[in-house]
Amino acid sequence: MNARLDLRKSKMDGAPTFGLRKFRITRSFFGYVLAAVLLLLFFLYLRFPGDAVRDYLKAAAAAHYPDTLFVVDSIVPVIPPGISLKNMTFAFRESPEATLHADTLAFSPGWASLMKGKAAVAVSALLYDGDIRVNGEMAKSFSLTGPLSAKARFSGIRLEKSLILQSLFSRHVSGTLKGSFSANGVGGSRKNVVGSLDAAILNGSYQLMESFAGFDKINFSRIDLKMELKGGVLKISSITVNGDKLRIALKGNILLADDLQESRMDLTGSVELQGLGGRRMPITIGGVFGKPTMKLM
Repeated sequence: MNARLDLRKSKMDGAPTFGLRKFRITRSFFGYVLAAVLLLLFFLYLRFPGDAVRDYLKAAAAAHYPDTLFVVDSIVPVIPPGISLKNMTFAFRESPEATLHADTLAFSPGWASLMKGKAAVAVSALLYDGDIRVNGEMAKSFSLTGPLSAKARFSGIRLEKSLILQSLFSRHVSGTLKGSFSANGVGGSRKNVVGSLDAAILNGSYQLMESFAGFDKINFSRIDLKMELKGGVLKISSITVNGDKLRIALKGNILLADDLQESRMDLTGSVELQGLGGRRMPITIGGVFGKPTMKLM
């Protein structure tokens, strides 16, 4: 019995090991692998054809969206894997002065959704002294067409620095915007889009088109907005405006039109003026978004 055991042991001892017994996985081994990966990424970064990608995007934008203007200084790769556009400016040719500008605009795949079979993208931007982060996901699995869902968070955005926003409101608006929104059905029929917004604007002003109760503009310390979108109707759950000289509370609906300026408004609420001892007066806002009419009851 002992002889058999010795024989087996000797056969095993004599078997070829191909040097595996001398191989040991140590910390230095992982260090070499990590260094090799980082070196590869570094060389890929240096060789990234940023100018070619930039020129391609500008040509594609001009071909598919001839009514728009698109300018970007440079495009570079970022980690996690993606690309970042530096000093991006967008505008419509009919109003080139109303620009949307971002210091950086980065895109990367939404890896968690991709592992579930859904195309997704993560977008982040630095603009107007603030930032915004958006996650978009296609509604259908293994598809690049059809509606998508999106969620976003934003903070520190200075409204007075956005020329496209000033043009949208057709008046001067200032303040710092923060909040979040979500939407489903984006890219499909407008009536199928469902979304919600919860936001606040701090320390700003809203220019009035006509004098209202002796005010040419509304200065505020805070505006809180809660609204929902469904069936092409923007339901205003609440808008509260707090300022030194007045307080306004509103709710109602806005029937959205293709041209936002022509969207019909139907809002009701109350206003409290400091000079009237805090007495609350009913208020209605009607007309269209581009030229609303306000009445004190």
